[in-house]
This record gives sequence, C-alpha cells and structure tokens, in this order.
Amino acid sequence: MKRNRSLYIQFEKWAAFKARTQTALKTRQVSIGEKSVVLFNSVVDYQKFMTEQKIAILAAIISQRPSSIYQLAQVLERDFGNVQRDCTALEAMGFIVLEKTGGKNGSKAPKLAFDYRRIVIKMPKVTYCHDLDLAA
Repeated sequence: MKRNRSLYIQFEKWAAFKARTQTALKTRQVSIGEKSVVLFNSVVDYQKFMTEQKIAILAAIISQRPSSIYQLAQVLERDFGNVQRDCTALEAMGFIVLEKTGGKNGSKAPKLAFDYRRIVIKMPKVTYCHDLDLAA
C-alpha cells in the first residue's frame, strides 16, 4: 500500500528566513528545513506561482510517469515550450527534479522531488489541500 505523503507549503517573511539561515550558518547546522516543506513569502506569491497548469503537471507526473518533458506536454495536450517553462519553475521551487535521461537530444525526465501525493498549504487561520491523485 502506498503511503500518502504530503508536501507542505508554509509562509515566512524574507527577514525571518534570512535570520534563521544566518543562525544556522553560525551554528553550523546541516539543514534549516525539512525536505517536505516549500516556503513562500506570502499567500499571494503562492497563488501567483501555483497555477492550475502546474498542478496538472504534478498530477500527470504521478499518474503517467512521463519519460521526458516532451512526453509530458503530449499527455497534457499543451505546448512543449510552456510545459518546459512550468517544469523549470517547479524544479526551482523544489516541487520536482528534472533528471537527464542520457539521450542524445539532452531530454530530461520530470520526477517528483520526493514521493508525495498531496500538497498541504498551511495558512495562518486555515489549511488547504491539493490531492494530486484526484487531479489526474
């Protein structure tokens, strides 16, 4: 049976993150956060970043396991360039990794950054959840 692991979205102002990072560097901490947490500066920043298309990409990676961004674009019936741009943004934020496939054309396979099936957004007064298995 698959464990239903979650990726948590949390919000932290830049100044607080910077102070926490500086403290971690001074005390030589190896890590300042968990692998299963992605930080955004504000709810508005998250809303601007996480579009329906990006959620569809995450769901397709789970359900279809595409071997390349090109194949992912075909599955989603979207333009390759737009899917590639969204995948690059998702990788930069820690949602996915783009693994080189070793092919001659330099293609990359989109994979989840770790095995998660749900994105939980922890806001100050409410928690919201994207169930990626249901979005597929």
